[in-house]
Amino acid sequence: MATKKVIPIKQVTSWSFSRYSDYKQCPLKFKLKHIDRIKEPPNPAMARGAAIHTLAEEYIKGKGRTLPPELKLFGDELKALRKQFKKSINGMVVEDNWSFTKDWQETEWDNWIHCYVRIKLDCAHHEGDDILIVTDWKTGKFRAEMNEEYVEQLELYALAALLLHPHLKEVRPRLAYLDQGTVYPDADKPLIFTPKDIDRLKKVWAKRTKAMMNDTTFAPRPNDKCRWCFFSASKNGPCKY
Repeated sequence: MATKKVIPIKQVTSWSFSRYSDYKQCPLKFKLKHIDRIKEPPNPAMARGAAIHTLAEEYIKGKGRTLPPELKLFGDELKALRKQFKKSINGMVVEDNWSFTKDWQETEWDNWIHCYVRIKLDCAHHEGDDILIVTDWKTGKFRAEMNEEYVEQLELYALAALLLHPHLKEVRPRLAYLDQGTVYPDADKPLIFTPKDIDRLKKVWAKRTKAMMNDTTFAPRPNDKCRWCFFSASKNGPCKY
């Protein structure tokens, strides 16, 4: 009997942190979601998160007089950011898209030929002249078992910020949990990145994304999250697991 020929799947040409996370969890999920573009059903938690992100963005930008109750645990900080935004302080960014070529040169988000990395930013503001605080607003709970993923995300923010702002001496990325009123890492133990980290972080991300960017088969990777996956067999999806 002739062996069935496996037709390679076209390699992907760009990535983001969410794509990287999906691939790390399961290459087949990545393919179905990002190459085949099979849409998952609406997720109430994700919809809520997106809505609260919009509330934070609009409040900082001065839309509406009162602080939405969903943001009250970060009320003082958001009020301070609102004042900074109103003064148009140089370097403050709220809800921005950062995009780079394969060799980490800044490019346009919709450059479908050369854009290789896309990063969505929630908020970044200066602390002094040469320290940038990058904040990613989170809903839900902090989960200690996801520490590795959290650090990876923060490293990506730091690399992008250092490349876009060469004058910086430090970048301090963090995750702010709006529902809990907590910040990761703790304010007294921040993750600090400097220009000396740029080359190291470029190499780290090249290594992390190598398998994803070179994959042409996207084999399933069974794991403890399969039971929740929209594409799983238990949910009548195309995956056998």
